[in-house]
Amino acid sequence: MFIVATQDPRTRAWSEAPESGADAWGAILPIDAGLTQAEADEQLGKYLAGVQAGEALCIRAHGNDEEIGDAAAGAKDWGWTFKKLARMLATHLTAKPSVILIRSCAENVTNFPAHVAVRVESHWPAAVHLSGVPIYGYNTSVKISSPVPSPTQVVKNVQVQAVYINL
Repeated sequence: MFIVATQDPRTRAWSEAPESGADAWGAILPIDAGLTQAEADEQLGKYLAGVQAGEALCIRAHGNDEEIGDAAAGAKDWGWTFKKLARMLATHLTAKPSVILIRSCAENVTNFPAHVAVRVESHWPAAVHLSGVPIYGYNTSVKISSPVPSPTQVVKNVQVQAVYINL
């Protein structure tokens, strides 16, 4: 499953392009542009609840080490902090995905996915079905037009690093 969690038209269009690599992740599910943050949260939760056991999950958005979503911070822009996304993964993912990739920019080795994993471990110990799931992420800026590595090749991609949820 490939979730597009930004309203940016360039990122949305590129995610639909065959050369983006998004189709290797399964269904491409953009959150409906123009939704409020609460509505976008609800739709993201529904998408996460639809992840099947063993399915690969990629969430594509703009981002940094603390938040993903839209690039701007306006009143109508979306944003999910690592705390909020950790809660959503722990409460909406009822099946264990094979791998998670957060396809957004970051700045440090201790990046957004690392923060998410630590938050799940420290606040949702009952989410044991997520134990052992790798969350991959970038620790640098990534061009919108850079292809997304496939779920089977993400482990071999030198641009991303993994952190494992350990419950």
